Amino acid sequence: MCPSQRRSPAFRRRTAPRSRQGLERLCRYGARGALALERLSRAQDGRIAWRMKRPLPDGTTHLLFTGLELLRRVASLVPAPRTNLTRFHGVFAPGAQQRPFLVPQAEEEEASMAPQAAASKEPLKERRPRVDWAGLLRRTFDSDMFVCVRCGGRRRVLASVKQAAGVRAIVEHLGLLR
Repeated sequence: MCPSQRRSPAFRRRTAPRSRQGLERLCRYGARGALALERLSRAQDGRIAWRMKRPLPDGTTHLLFTGLELLRRVASLVPAPRTNLTRFHGVFAPGAQQRPFLVPQAEEEEASMAPQAAASKEPLKERRPRVDWAGLLRRTFDSDMFVCVRCGGRRRVLASVKQAAGVRAIVEHLGLLR
């Protein structure tokens, strides 16, 4: 556990299963802003003053920023889009030279698992097939596409058209293309 996690209130406190007060405290902790607005103030010269929790070794208690400088600092804390938020450093980093010695490789795992798999001979669980589009519509919107609106009977798929030219011809024939 890293030191910042030890100090964080979310890691120290536990919430009882039906505790409304604990749930509210946890939600407030998760919804709080990235900056403590109580620490921000406007200096006399128009710059923004940030009051620190503890003074620096040289005795500095406030940092002064222009609006653009503060935005630049805060924006640097926002992660880049579509990137992993967990990063590994040191020997666990992807390009570390010692990583192959510490992290098991795929071939080694398969080789070590082969004798165990042969000895146990347990049947592997088969993956369930994906839910089709009609099942997703039924689950999401509670509307069954395979129920006929006239007679209430079951419909079935006779064919599917995937080529754009075929779809266009059918839509034009039905008079649905405008």
